[in-house]
Amino acid sequence: MSIDEVLAGVQAAIDEYLEGLDDATTMPSSMISPADVTIHDIDYVSHVDFVGIAHLSRRSIRDAVQAIQDTAPVGVCFELCPYRYEYLKRAWEAPLLPVASSETRVVDTAANCLDRGDTDVWLIDMNQEEIAARVLAFASLEEARAWKRIQEHLVQREAMGLRLWEEGLKDEAMEVFQGDVGLMKKAFPTLWRVLIVERNLFMACSVIAVISHYLERGLEEFKVVVVVGATHVAGIQQLLHHPKETVQALESLGIGFQKPVMVKQPDFNARA
Repeated sequence: MSIDEVLAGVQAAIDEYLEGLDDATTMPSSMISPADVTIHDIDYVSHVDFVGIAHLSRRSIRDAVQAIQDTAPVGVCFELCPYRYEYLKRAWEAPLLPVASSETRVVDTAANCLDRGDTDVWLIDMNQEEIAARVLAFASLEEARAWKRIQEHLVQREAMGLRLWEEGLKDEAMEVFQGDVGLMKKAFPTLWRVLIVERNLFMACSVIAVISHYLERGLEEFKVVVVVGATHVAGIQQLLHHPKETVQALESLGIGFQKPVMVKQPDFNARA
């Protein structure tokens, strides 16, 4: 199979995935300019507690639940887009769908947040079709070939990192994960730029929008828990220290910004 056929297959799979979503369950998107995000003169990081996770890790789910219980945040932000959330939600409700059972526990965690009654759930990631479109638009044939050559090696490393994470050896696991990101940057720089750099910018802008949402409703002392892949934490945290520059950078890249989607609207009177 040629690399062109591989890329075409990726696009076809994405199209099929999007078509498979029922109109009734697909969440609406609200595309705005990043410049429309309100920036307040505050330290955004002071309102955030990060939970870095290893995807598909049961320990990560426990860590997220524990952080939510300990922090009692007004909102929890997940590294999910609306499409991905809906797909995982349906997989969680119908376990026979072909999705790793541990991954659907992300939605289980979100459901637990909803059950609290006073915790909002936010989806802050870039939409999957936007990610795929940007990779397919800018990737070179040489990059795709180089990536294909190391994929089996990366799968083995990812499995090793996940085992270390589950055993509680998070520092050792992070060395593996960061090494994988380094390999991605070297072999497939377009993929690295979109999956890491651009998504960090997007998610940081989303967190800024979430925090501004609460500030504009009169809240002052509050926390938001942000649950993202461990390799994203440092980058997003650094960007939150420079909110204006972060929003400007996202706009300069021409990335369509979707307002963070709140799964549930709270009753602020009840909270007060």
